[in-house]
Amino acid sequence: MTWPRAARRALVAVLAGAALVGAGRVVLYRPDGAPTTTIPVTPIGAPVTYVAIGGGETLGLGARHPIAEAWPQVLFRTSLPVQSVFFSVASDGATTAQAVEDQLPLAIQLNPTVVTVWLSTADLAHRVPAPEYEANLRALLRGLRAGGVARVLVANVPPPEPNPTEPVLTRELGGRIDAYNAAVARVVAAEGAELVDLHAGGPLSTSDDGIHLSTAGHVEIARTFATVLERTPL
Repeated sequence: MTWPRAARRALVAVLAGAALVGAGRVVLYRPDGAPTTTIPVTPIGAPVTYVAIGGGETLGLGARHPIAEAWPQVLFRTSLPVQSVFFSVASDGATTAQAVEDQLPLAIQLNPTVVTVWLSTADLAHRVPAPEYEANLRALLRGLRAGGVARVLVANVPPPEPNPTEPVLTRELGGRIDAYNAAVARVVAAEGAELVDLHAGGPLSTSDDGIHLSTAGHVEIARTFATVLERTPL
């Protein structure tokens, strides 16, 4: 199978930005080679193969150093055993329909133990109706289950930042997000996945553009995923 160009770029980016893992710690390096920080690692359970499915946020958009600071990278470094491996098949701007077509086959080929799914931004931007979004998400999760994935963690949609200058648009977006989140809850329950409730924590930290996640926002997401992941030892 020929991998889509965006997915190949994502995998290359992940491999190029992989942290150097030592005994119980990882050292992150800037592009110029100078070390930036050391992060302790607490391994849990046996080694796993972790695959992230998603859109631009999953690739680290908004973070200072997207390759190293994307939330799946943070989750991988801080919540999985040091012997584990991580792949991202995410692509910027991916909708749930595109993920079923492009990312699902790649994920299955990697024989993952754990898969994280966070898809909503592009669907919301394209005004995909909630029933269609639900059907696509269900197809994605069923495909992962049929492929033998043991654990699938699915995030819902966080609330938008309040915008007092556009109250009507804010209410309209909030209603669409509520419909998506209801769909996520139904699909997760029906397909035996695990819900990662990003909505409960309130708006996420954003970068200076007020749209994309900040580095702190990526850390917030990783922590929320980790809380769910650690409920059941791997």
